[in-house]
Amino acid sequence: MGQYQTDALVLGVKNWGEADKIITLLSRDHGKIIATAFGCRRPKSPLAGALQMFNEVDIQLTRGNKLDTVRQVSLKHANRTMSADFSAMAYGSFVAELASNLAVEGFPQSDMYDKLREIFDAFGSRNHRIAALAAAFQILEFSGMQLSYERCIRSNVEIDGDAYFSIEAGGAVDKSVIRTDDRDAMEYPAALRVFIGQLLKLNWLDKPAFTVNGKIMVQAEELLLRYLYHVFGRPMKSLKFIQQL
Repeated sequence: MGQYQTDALVLGVKNWGEADKIITLLSRDHGKIIATAFGCRRPKSPLAGALQMFNEVDIQLTRGNKLDTVRQVSLKHANRTMSADFSAMAYGSFVAELASNLAVEGFPQSDMYDKLREIFDAFGSRNHRIAALAAAFQILEFSGMQLSYERCIRSNVEIDGDAYFSIEAGGAVDKSVIRTDDRDAMEYPAALRVFIGQLLKLNWLDKPAFTVNGKIMVQAEELLLRYLYHVFGRPMKSLKFIQQL
């Protein structure tokens, strides 16, 4: 069984057995990696400090039939905001869970990796709820599951004014071609389309240059969560964490 070394972001940590953990990682070169960290929960384990959620690590692993095994790990960057702020941790967990669900094992994910690094660092200076929403819409763009926000999914005409949004069809639907059997269609006002466009273009290295309407933000969250439920067939586990805020 071969060994390999890579930089990775820690997207998930789950206790396993008496002293071990199952770690979900995202690597530029190897995509999603699920690995066992034996003895990681013991106080003197050399693996314990680095393998925390949202950390960036330099990690050495051994390939296994089902799960890889962590051999050595060193911390490259710790996200202090995520570990100290309960709200940032909750919304960051949503972003990490989404990235983990969309990432592919064995497939390079350099775009998603670099975007997540920017997103996690930005949680220290941005509204956590807005940051998580923008992150989710942007991550979808790297997954091959991007939605059609500006053009009608049926007629391919550019949307002008209010419209509808079909979760099943995966995009905006002009009022002229909406059908009576579009039971999953939700209202898609022009203000929501503009807001989603702003989220998609948000530069994580700069401060946001737009204001947020509470009603529109709720509509954007509803659209996103309905689509994710349609894709995954279940609600995101991290939503329970957010509901505790």
